[in-house]
Amino acid sequence: MKPLRVLAVLALAAGVLTCGGDPPGGDVVFELVTPNQDDGAVQFTVRAVEPATVSGVTALCTGCEVFSQVLSDIEIRGVLVGNVVAGPALGVTVSDRGAQGYSALVVAAASRTYALRDADGYALTPGQ
Repeated sequence: MKPLRVLAVLALAAGVLTCGGDPPGGDVVFELVTPNQDDGAVQFTVRAVEPATVSGVTALCTGCEVFSQVLSDIEIRGVLVGNVVAGPALGVTVSDRGAQGYSALVVAAASRTYALRDADGYALTPGQ
């Protein structure tokens, strides 16, 4: 009987270890780095490295809206508009939050007065 109890305890411990916490799916926060304080729009592309996927994007900055199009399981393009400021900007819905294969690129930007800006100095980096 004693070996049976040991096996049961080991099986339970193995189950607890493999259940681990959080990932797979959920949102990854991307933080905006900007050289300006009066951005009104940021055009972006979000990508995943297969087998990871991306399926949606939400705006995280106060008063901002995001308009996006899912091009494939691994690519979304969109525009974040509003009072766009540095800090948490996008919540990207992903298949596995533990994966390292997600990136976002700022393609273009504009001021709140619609003046186009060079994308140099802008970045979207994965945060918490």
